[in-house]
Amino acid sequence: MKTRDRILQTSLALFNEEGEANQSAVDIANALEMSPGNLYYHFKGKDAIIRALYDNFEHEMRIILRGSRGRITSIEDNWVYNYIILEEIFDFRFFYRNLGELLARYPDLAVRFRALLAEKRQTIHTLLDDLNKREVLFLGPRMADVITDQILSALTFWLSLDVIEGGHGEPSALIHKTVFSTMALVAPHMGEDGFNIMQAMMAYYDKMVEH
Repeated sequence: MKTRDRILQTSLALFNEEGEANQSAVDIANALEMSPGNLYYHFKGKDAIIRALYDNFEHEMRIILRGSRGRITSIEDNWVYNYIILEEIFDFRFFYRNLGELLARYPDLAVRFRALLAEKRQTIHTLLDDLNKREVLFLGPRMADVITDQILSALTFWLSLDVIEGGHGEPSALIHKTVFSTMALVAPHMGEDGFNIMQAMMAYYDKMVEH
């Protein structure tokens, strides 16, 4: 692995596990058993590392968001897709666990994050619209907007809630719990099959959490 990639990988692990604010460039260098000067050769301090990590996250998230177009045709597809989004967010969870404070320190990243959030909103709205057209869901325009906002909020602040509640849950169970919470938002709009679909989702959630 290239030194630059090792620095990013180690920094991401430290930020995720111990908090970005608690780590300095020297801490990262020590974890890599390299001199601060060697690290500085590749990145001009911690700020440059954070921006490089955000570059990676944004690139991967946009691939996921744009890869959904025309491919989510059922509630089951939607579950898997939400899981993929949340799994990607969890891989870069230090961004989300203290989102407001971090974006206040990096106004350039705040601009980019808002643009990414707008694309996420549009993706959610499009998915709901596609399911509506296939009569999997039955949503009017106003309700589609409301549920889009609710899902976007859940996908953005789920890790902040986890931190407030102690943050000791198993990652996969936490992700499935969040997926289930977002899916429950559309349950009242599934038509005559809604009850049976919701029961099936509850059984699937219980199975995933038990494993």
